[in-house]
Amino acid sequence: MKKTKIMKNTFIYGLLSIVLLIFLGPYIWMFMTAVKTQGDVMVWPPKIIPSEFHWENFLKIWQETNLPRAFFNSFIVSVVATAINVFLASLAAFAFARLKFPGRNKLFLMVLATMMIPSGLMVVPLFFMMKNMPFSGPNGWLDSYSALILPFAVTGFAIFLLRQNFLSVPKELDEQATIDGCNKFQIYWKIILPLNKPGLALVAIFSFLSHWNEYLWPLTVARSQEMYTIQIALKAFQTQYNIDWPLIMAGATTAALPMIILYFVLQPLFEQGLGGMGSTGKE
Repeated sequence: MKKTKIMKNTFIYGLLSIVLLIFLGPYIWMFMTAVKTQGDVMVWPPKIIPSEFHWENFLKIWQETNLPRAFFNSFIVSVVATAINVFLASLAAFAFARLKFPGRNKLFLMVLATMMIPSGLMVVPLFFMMKNMPFSGPNGWLDSYSALILPFAVTGFAIFLLRQNFLSVPKELDEQATIDGCNKFQIYWKIILPLNKPGLALVAIFSFLSHWNEYLWPLTVARSQEMYTIQIALKAFQTQYNIDWPLIMAGATTAALPMIILYFVLQPLFEQGLGGMGSTGKE
């Protein structure tokens, strides 16, 4: 019996190691390519570990390219858009979960419907909206932080997820807070939000990841290198006749670090937030 258990555990851990290697494989290859020369990248058969590590590739992308400005732009866009999404989506979710008003269910169905529309279909109408914004220059809001942040700042997914989390909070707490003299906003701010930190963290991670990795929309509205985000700046390493793979992979490795750090910092809340999505919220 003990021998069978050991064999079973060995098989399970071996299978998990293979799965882990499959998922980590692209990241390992990306990092190893980042410390190679262009010649080492083109060698056949390919080598995972280079003959010599060229750490100066990471210095080149910060000293000789537009990546620092693009990194700053992506950070500003992602942080501001995440803050807007968490705040406004939580307000909407609180209204759908706690308040009773005419047309509430129909409005929520409209929010769910927005999740079924591919974001690519919205690029053209949103582009003309940004270009024709009143009280702005000839190009409207194009090539500005406003155009990069506002069109996709609040998402239906965030409202849906937070509503499901808010419905799991007993309504008796609202009633007790009302007796103590709290208004609706105080109930939202002092009771609902503190009890739903995992859900808020989950929305923050998804929102930050979405804006950090967004490519199509920044490519559409960013007209100058000063407004490029990091994904657009990485594309600039590719010219018509040459692709500098070590610099591209060094930039991609740098771009991946904030999300990896954010996930590990918020991992406990992230897992709890996923567990809170199971509430049906039937009243």
